[in-house]
Amino acid sequence: MVVECMKIKFGQKKRVYKGKIFSLYQQNVVLPSGKKAIFEYAQRPASVSILAFNDKKELLMIKEYRVGYKKNVWFLPGGRLDKPGDTPKKAIIREMREETGYKAQRIKLLFKKFPSNTLIWDIFVFAGKDLVVDPLPQEDGEHSKPVFVPWKKAVQMALDGTIDNEFISYDIIRLNYMMEHREFKW
Repeated sequence: MVVECMKIKFGQKKRVYKGKIFSLYQQNVVLPSGKKAIFEYAQRPASVSILAFNDKKELLMIKEYRVGYKKNVWFLPGGRLDKPGDTPKKAIIREMREETGYKAQRIKLLFKKFPSNTLIWDIFVFAGKDLVVDPLPQEDGEHSKPVFVPWKKAVQMALDGTIDNEFISYDIIRLNYMMEHREFKW
């Protein structure tokens, strides 16, 4: 089946807000019908995340206090590509060292994803192993605690909602699927 893309004419794009993490844009468009509309979207720097394992095959997660939620939540180590010369691999090494005090000696890109058409945001998800202690200072405002979670328990936490963040849950469930179907190899 061949799907033909609609022919949309894009007009002027205007940034209506710039923050530390997000910028908001409006862009004039002309739809195939000739009708004019305004497309709105948020854009943010690309991000990285890692599913890193110790020699016991436990997943390195972080329990991190989030101001917006006013509680500790489960996350995978990760962050933004926001330093000069950043690449996804450089960023994940730095973020993991800052947030957990560990460095993965073997790192492999699992997949790249983006959440929606109204949030322009590339997310690079890695797997890592062969961990060594190699800390960097945490950034101001970050308060995370590394926790090793047995893999089966991490999968259950993703499935039962213990992990609130759907992106993190998806990453765990997808890697579990890849491992069960032998789609993931080091």
